[in-house]
Amino acid sequence: MSALSTVPAWLQQRWHFETSPWAALRRFGLATGLVLLLLFWLQPFGGERYRAPWWALRLLGYGVCLLLAVLPMRAWALRRRARQPLWRLQDELQALAIWAACSAGLSYAHSCWLVSPRTPSWVDFFMFSLVFALPFLLMLLPLLLWQGRADVLAVQLAAPTAESQASTTAPAAGTSPQIVVQGRNRDEQLCFRREQLVCAQAQQNYVRLQLEAEDGSGIQAHLLRLPLGELAAALAAGETACWRVHRSWLVAPERVQAWVQTGRQRQLRLRGLDALIPVSADFELPPELPSAGLDATQIRP
Repeated sequence: MSALSTVPAWLQQRWHFETSPWAALRRFGLATGLVLLLLFWLQPFGGERYRAPWWALRLLGYGVCLLLAVLPMRAWALRRRARQPLWRLQDELQALAIWAACSAGLSYAHSCWLVSPRTPSWVDFFMFSLVFALPFLLMLLPLLLWQGRADVLAVQLAAPTAESQASTTAPAAGTSPQIVVQGRNRDEQLCFRREQLVCAQAQQNYVRLQLEAEDGSGIQAHLLRLPLGELAAALAAGETACWRVHRSWLVAPERVQAWVQTGRQRQLRLRGLDALIPVSADFELPPELPSAGLDATQIRP
């Protein structure tokens, strides 16, 4: 049951939306090239016996079908993206499903018309989709998802929107202005106040920010694609102090409660966070910071 409960959260995670049509065409062009390579090299489904006139050009037509299927998928994705502020994994999967369905339909029409002339029928289309199209599409799905996730996002401090600018110029009493960090696309924007920051951890090409919820309900994690150093620069530009206590960790100084020595490793206890944060040997902790002792893991904020 716990595994099933994580599926909605997994589908709701933010995903990269490629605004440039040329980048999207390049992404699906690589997938199309892989399909054509397999058709000509491995020659599956009895392809080694297929030697009709102009057979190479006829097989290249499958690549044209895959590229043409990008057009309806792209039109749907742009309309959906315009109606919502964020692009999530479930939206990406729906877009890929539209591309897969259009690819199968166009490829079947091409097969009936040029590759192996025959009378179309729903039964034949079902067998074609199941035996021919489905293996290729299942092979391409991880590649397309990986390409969409691995697109480089140039992260910079976001230009304030009207709402964030209003909150910056006239913040409520007792609150600080909002800090806005954004990637190259708008769906990578993250807005928070200085007092919400707890810590940030580098995870390969991403950072995992731990922020306190505005309603005080607990700590929420947010994943962004940017180096930890870029995040530190964005926080500094927003006049937010942070400690780089480890090459993989940033912490908010006002969240630090105490430090603890476990063997050779120093760790920090943060207010509102159960996990301990590692401290590198070359980071100097303030002398006034208290030590919690070896039983710090039992302390609760």
